[in-house]
Amino acid sequence: MHLSIITPEKTLFSAEARMVTIPGTEGEFGVLPRHAPFISSLRPGAITIDTTDGKQQTIEITGGFAEVTPERCTVLAEIPVVA
Repeated sequence: MHLSIITPEKTLFSAEARMVTIPGTEGEFGVLPRHAPFISSLRPGAITIDTTDGKQQTIEITGGFAEVTPERCTVLAEIPVVA
């Protein structure tokens, strides 16, 4: 599935992924290809991405929204400000 993680400043991730785990306000949820469509608000936490080459990547967020369709997952995220 195609995963996009977008902040107001830039796109943090845009590529194919095998799975992604996202911190929803109602609890963490995992997204795989052909997932049922839904939208969720997000809480502070870590998005964990399992890439198609077998690696894992983590991105910390402070909130946002996720839209899931069978073909893609789009995360509109707020990220921590680094001083």
